[in-house]
Amino acid sequence: MLRNSVFRTACSGFSSMPGLRSSLAPSLLWQARRHLATVKAHEILEAKPAKATSSDQWLKTVQGVDPFSKTQSRVYGSSTSSAVEDDPSADKASTCSEHHNHELEHSIRDFLSTTRQRPRAGLKADELVVKCPVCSPGKSRRLAYSAHLNTNTGAFVCTGCFEQGSWDKYQELAKRRNFQNTIPKSRATDPLPFEFAETTLMQLQANLANHEEIYAALTGQEKGQLRLRPSVLAQYGVGLGFVNTAVPEILDLEALAEGCDNSVPCLVFPRTAFRTNSFIESSKDSGAVSNTGRARGQESAALSSMIEEEEDVSDPTGVAASPSEFCTVQLKIVGWNIADLEMYVPVDEAQPGLFGFHVASAESPDIILTGHELDAVAAYQETGIPAVSLPKGPYQLPLDAMRALERYERVYVWLDDNHQGAAAAELITRKLGVDRCMVVHTKGGDPQGPKSASIALARGLDLTSILERSQPVQHDKVLDFSALREAVKFEVTNPDLIRGVESTDLPGWNASFKGLRPGELTILSGATGSGKTTVISQMSLDFCKSGVSTLWGSFEIPN
Repeated sequence: MLRNSVFRTACSGFSSMPGLRSSLAPSLLWQARRHLATVKAHEILEAKPAKATSSDQWLKTVQGVDPFSKTQSRVYGSSTSSAVEDDPSADKASTCSEHHNHELEHSIRDFLSTTRQRPRAGLKADELVVKCPVCSPGKSRRLAYSAHLNTNTGAFVCTGCFEQGSWDKYQELAKRRNFQNTIPKSRATDPLPFEFAETTLMQLQANLANHEEIYAALTGQEKGQLRLRPSVLAQYGVGLGFVNTAVPEILDLEALAEGCDNSVPCLVFPRTAFRTNSFIESSKDSGAVSNTGRARGQESAALSSMIEEEEDVSDPTGVAASPSEFCTVQLKIVGWNIADLEMYVPVDEAQPGLFGFHVASAESPDIILTGHELDAVAAYQETGIPAVSLPKGPYQLPLDAMRALERYERVYVWLDDNHQGAAAAELITRKLGVDRCMVVHTKGGDPQGPKSASIALARGLDLTSILERSQPVQHDKVLDFSALREAVKFEVTNPDLIRGVESTDLPGWNASFKGLRPGELTILSGATGSGKTTVISQMSLDFCKSGVSTLWGSFEIPN
């Protein structure tokens, strides 16, 4: 009776608070942090309207401003001096910071030139992909570039061996004999990364538009068709190639675009990345470091068709980047209605890239992360939020992709709504940060619902509404009220199923408390002399006779 009354009291207490949802704690925490940050920034701007915060400087860097140019340094210096006009120490600090940046810039340029490296642009605007001083020995020259170097701080991290540290540590490790052996003996630098001919990329896109069956399956509005808009497919650069299944590797891109007698149709998904960045461009001007691609002013016809705004597509993200700002670094080839046909060109990832990376702009605070390429196209088309897909299968998040997603405030993880997808989504959100990730459940609790975004679009469902129902990952140690309510209801309605260890000599105790259950703490309270110690002593003897491990202690009886 006592236990049942406690349960009824707990249930009535929780039912009187319908707004109590512990599962919303991460979302509320994220909103509170964001609101708090906004309030603090607003207060600072009111007090010192001309002073630039560190986040403002970071945003300028992301938008393509060269952090090492003299013009940029003067902008920071002038804004600081206007905010504290009477404080000469501010000008001195700004000058010291500018001097330090220039010293680091020249140090990086000189060292990369001395070691004859050809750095690639990373997936972040202030990042270079350089040789790893630890794991590059023994690798091919293209695969040796696995370390990501921050041009602002000089810090590096390798996605291959996970070595990390400061710029001084990088130089110290690079002075070892193993790394010195990787420096080309001739005066030529390392070879250029793999580069795709623009005519080939345009031909792959034209193949898709000219193939009536596959094009209708992707863009048609009938039952079973995906209902993707042609303009969005062109914006993502989706193409169609032809692969000879008897050949394990694609060696000729022209054959991929034109096909042969034994070839089968395959969808082609380009992975894009920054073609260059401000550090590499300024290095080219000084002749210190050579970049991978074309001149910055040269247009890319294939990427132009991928990035340019279409009349029937609204682009809320405001992609303002020029076509030459991005380049295709790898092609993923997936068989059409052919299981287990998946190939890559080139086979190795000499430069990291993501499908849809050129669509995501620096101004957008949100991004959608999907497991499949067509899911990313469907999500972006219907929600207007930039979407990228995981590069290595629907359940793996490599370190390159994780670093590229650092600048976004909110990440919607939209994987397949099944057991594997749920486990992968939980793991990915914990890597990216549970306070800024939301998991999208496409089925919405319906076992017969669609498992992915593209299938939901094919069924005519509203993807925006599905996205709005996304939820944060529930904490391991926090239960929502629905789970607690069901547990209490089960114990109340099934008392015989939750019986614990019972006493052999106290049947009245068993009738009231149904025994002692693992994981529970039972407290006996009462007035002095009411028999608490006697009852517990008798129960200890009962458990010992029954073979139940028992620990008995008392603060009143001396040893």
